[in-house]
Amino acid sequence: MLIIDENIIALDDLADDLSHRFLDLAVVKAYTAKKIAFDSDDALQGKLRTLTENQAYIAHRPEIRSLQKELMMTDEIFQLKLAENDMQGALSELVIKIAGVISADISVDEHLPLKKGGHHGKKHTCGG
Repeated sequence: MLIIDENIIALDDLADDLSHRFLDLAVVKAYTAKKIAFDSDDALQGKLRTLTENQAYIAHRPEIRSLQKELMMTDEIFQLKLAENDMQGALSELVIKIAGVISADISVDEHLPLKKGGHHGKKHTCGG
């Protein structure tokens, strides 16, 4: 049985404060704005739906392959992915700091596909 005491309440308050501060970061606000713009672009969403619905036939339908290439070159998608990567980087930095406070032996997987050094990210050990 969980005993709720002042420490648990304090930790809960700290977690709430941390999440609100994270959401107030410029990088998170930039991502949110780009995500809203991406989601509200009806033409782009229609093309994405068409591609998703026809994904199984991409090898046999040149117009679907062409649509995929077009979407891969779309600036809105590129900008959203950059903003997403920036936000994930900020979150990874935060997790590394939190893990380092707990123990230097905690390994944090930084799966940042657009980060320099490879597309698989890297593992960061808080101890160095």
